[in-house]
Formats: sequence, C-alpha cells, structure tokens
Amino acid sequence: MTENLILNIVGVAILCNFFTHFFEPIQGAKNRLLNFLSFLPLFIYVEKTLNCSKCLSFWTGLIVFQNIIIAALCSLIGYLVNHLIDRVEVWYE
Repeated sequence: MTENLILNIVGVAILCNFFTHFFEPIQGAKNRLLNFLSFLPLFIYVEKTLNCSKCLSFWTGLIVFQNIIIAALCSLIGYLVNHLIDRVEVWYE
C-alpha cells in the first residue's frame, strides 16, 4: 500500500514537471490555452500554475489525493526533480 502511494506521489510530481517544461508537443497547446484565457481577471494565477512545476504538482496532488500533506510532498518532489533536471542540463552545456 505504501509503495503504491509513494510511486503515485513521485509519478504526479514527474508528470507535472514534464507538463510544465519538458514535453515539447504539449507546450504549443498550453500556450494557446494561456493566450485564450488571458482575458480572465485571475489569469496571472492560472499562468503561474501552468508554468511552475511546484505549483502544478501541489494542486494536482491536492486534487488527486485530497490530502494537503501529500500535496505538499508532491510539490517538494516536483521541486527536487526540476532542480535535478536543471543541474543535469547545466552539466551538459
């Protein structure tokens, strides 16, 4: 049971990180959606959520698991994954 929960938490964090930065085919659709929603009064919050891996990991974890502690853990893991990917990219430059 615990192994599945840990796997699901890490999976949510990695998928959110993948969605926000690294999966190129979805970036065009995400940008078109953000351009379409730019008239909303709360647009700045939607834009930050869809472009920040930590924020998207937190909100997705909160929706999926309905537990704020697990959502915070998803956000932390999302941050660590993003930091790890950034360090690897710097290494190969």
